[in-house]
Amino acid sequence: MDFHNKVAIVTGGASGIGRACALALARDGAAVVVADKDGPTTRALVEGMRSWGGRAIACVADVTVEQDAARIANETVAAFDGIDILVNNAGIQPQGTVETTSLETWNATLAVNLTGIYLVSHYVIPEMRRRGGGSIVNVSSIHGLVTAPNMAAYAASKGGVIALSRTMALDFASEGIRVNCVCPGVVDTPMLREAARLASAGRSDETLKQWQHMQPLGRLGTPEEVAEMIVFLASPRASFITGSVYSVDGGLGARF
Repeated sequence: MDFHNKVAIVTGGASGIGRACALALARDGAAVVVADKDGPTTRALVEGMRSWGGRAIACVADVTVEQDAARIANETVAAFDGIDILVNNAGIQPQGTVETTSLETWNATLAVNLTGIYLVSHYVIPEMRRRGGGSIVNVSSIHGLVTAPNMAAYAASKGGVIALSRTMALDFASEGIRVNCVCPGVVDTPMLREAARLASAGRSDETLKQWQHMQPLGRLGTPEEVAEMIVFLASPRASFITGSVYSVDGGLGARF
């Protein structure tokens, strides 16, 4: 896909699915702003992208902080004169029931996974309007559609992402701003490996193998496979798609 003359922001862009999106967009010609809380990893990724000719800048920011959300938009415009694509990917995945989840964890999960999308979009959409349109892809999860025990805050936040994506699509369709949602399944990312560690009491490799065997396709997904869908939805090839929700889950959702 050709993204020359396009400007993209990827939140949570330093690792996992976000990193795969940032690399894919840059390789297809987009100027990319990698926004993430992890400063060293973000800067290292951007330096690597620049080494092979990618146009990219690092923006070390917390999507839950309004001033940081505004700064992501402002620094993007200052560097590249506009914004065409936003991938709202930043997220965290705590475990727990409504009984075992503390209020602090509940609030933090919704702040990153849901409020972060609102905040960054709030400041990006006016810049997309000035360009005559744009594309936003919000990253939810299979847990927003079908879920499992011990995922109360995460599932609630990701279900909210789906609902928010649909209403955003309706709100801004007349201005040429498309909004879609991608729901990854069990994807081999640092966040998944941390979840396996927390769930397994030191036997994370065994847990990962169990999760792999649960997949109809018999394996975990890769960040690059999810990025393929996100990049497609961000592209002109998806010009008549908005308000849609896509699972990239190896068939796992079909089991429920």
